[in-house]
Amino acid sequence: MNPIRKRKIEAETVRTVALMILNGKVKDPRIHMVSVHRAEMSDDGKYMRVYVTAICTDKKKEKLLAGLNSASGRFQATLSTKMGLRVMPKMSFVWDEEYIQSLDESLRLTRKPTSQD
Repeated sequence: MNPIRKRKIEAETVRTVALMILNGKVKDPRIHMVSVHRAEMSDDGKYMRVYVTAICTDKKKEKLLAGLNSASGRFQATLSTKMGLRVMPKMSFVWDEEYIQSLDESLRLTRKPTSQD
């Protein structure tokens, strides 16, 4: 697949999924306060991973991902019609550990050292 086209589909996926959640288009009660960070589509265009985070416990994180994965068909249908795609990649939602680690690292770097007098 053309890399420019691939990036456009990934960017539009992030934007559309976030807007659908914010506008209440997904009625699943497990889905709330989600931050959609990025999407990665496979080179053949059949699969797409959408990376998300939220402020929640581990138990609620599993429920959130289950809710998002159960609503993936609705996201796929909306994106397919919006972008005019004949075949929409199969979407799966994944917790973005990389984002969490980068936040931890940036907090560690920006903290002022405390003097131990």
